[in-house]
Amino acid sequence: MKRTKKIAVLFAMMFLAIIMLPEKVNAEGEATPIYTAEDLLLMKDNPSGDYILMDDIQMQDIEWKPIDFSGTLDGNGHAILNLTVTETSDSLRTTYDGNYKVYDTYSAGLFGVLEGSTVKNLTLLGERVEVEKDAPCFAAPIAGFSEGSNIENCNIEAYVRLDANSKMFGVGGIVGYGGNGAILDTSTNVTLVCIDHDKENRDEQFMGGAYGAGYIDVNNCHIIIDGYDSDHGYVHDGGLVGMYILYPLGLEYAGYINNTRVEGMITFFEDNTDRRAYCKDFMGEVMNWTYEYVGNSSDFKPNETKDYSKDLLPHFCTADDFTETKTESTCEEFGYTTYTCNECGTYSYKADYTLKAHTADDGEVVKEAEKDKNGLKKGVCQNCGTEFYFEYEGVFEEETPEPIITEEPTEEIPSEPEKKNNDEDGLLKIIFIVGGIVSIALIGGIVYEFVKIGKKRR
Repeated sequence: MKRTKKIAVLFAMMFLAIIMLPEKVNAEGEATPIYTAEDLLLMKDNPSGDYILMDDIQMQDIEWKPIDFSGTLDGNGHAILNLTVTETSDSLRTTYDGNYKVYDTYSAGLFGVLEGSTVKNLTLLGERVEVEKDAPCFAAPIAGFSEGSNIENCNIEAYVRLDANSKMFGVGGIVGYGGNGAILDTSTNVTLVCIDHDKENRDEQFMGGAYGAGYIDVNNCHIIIDGYDSDHGYVHDGGLVGMYILYPLGLEYAGYINNTRVEGMITFFEDNTDRRAYCKDFMGEVMNWTYEYVGNSSDFKPNETKDYSKDLLPHFCTADDFTETKTESTCEEFGYTTYTCNECGTYSYKADYTLKAHTADDGEVVKEAEKDKNGLKKGVCQNCGTEFYFEYEGVFEEETPEPIITEEPTEEIPSEPEKKNNDEDGLLKIIFIVGGIVSIALIGGIVYEFVKIGKKRR
């Protein structure tokens, strides 16, 4: 009996393995393809998954909440256009200031938090991160907080603004606060604005063209920063990083910052009699001096002002009067609109990027259309030969509405054959129920006898 039980268990385990095998292959196989904005939004349902962009994604006028992500996102050479972020993710992470004081901190960006992740081959154009927070917070285009993650071969053009009313906050051109990771072969052209609204209490503030604070290795990157920092506490600003600091206290690590170019300017004030006012081309304040530094160059200017009467911004003209100049998209380039201030005539910015203008025939169906959902087709551009994807509406016949009955139906007396059929159906149901009960009883008896035999043999 023992041998019989073992064989039964073995067969059960084999059966379960066969059932679960296809699901396991799908879970660990190729990355989940992202074709549309709707697909991108669905990443929140599996934030540890692996994803790959199959086309450029238009995110204009679509609400986006930052995801805390521990998977892989491969941009596959494609772009996310006009992403707008106005809130943080829900979770908190630990950050430290220069005295290793601990803060529970919120994060905002495409991702709130990256942990053990990889983001690669991705372009972000026209992204705007604009967050107001009364708690410690970091904001940046890719992630507000990054731990043990790599960012590789990415291209960023973004505007990041943080309005803060707390003891610890900052902004970065790629990541907000991070460590145990690397930023490689990545370019960013970013406008950063950080405004401290608490004039009574001293805070710890951080701004950097690559990241605000922490210790992320950097190689072969190009940073262009236009920064504006209004602070009533302690300023830590840098063209690359505001404060280079290892954490936790006592950690030993020899990092590297190599082959990187920093350009631009940070305009700032530090309204504080106990002044620090760190602002340098690469590292504002250095808390760890063990790192490699090779092949770097800069064209960066710190621009300090002592006028604390108004917050610093890229543009001070009061009239909201802009000339709009549209650049149409082509097969090779995204379109965009250039906004130029009519009051000063000098300030301008790009926004409202449009997808590349590919032309294709009817295309090949990738996802069938449904009555309440567009389908997806793959086309090949007739001009440049590029494969791309586009949505299409399905054609469905309208359902004929059911007739409206205006009179009470008369109750028909079933004929003799119908009565006979109804009686037979009822009899069959009774037979099935009784048969089922008898079968269960027989099986139970057989099992009981096997158990008795097994006990006797013991």
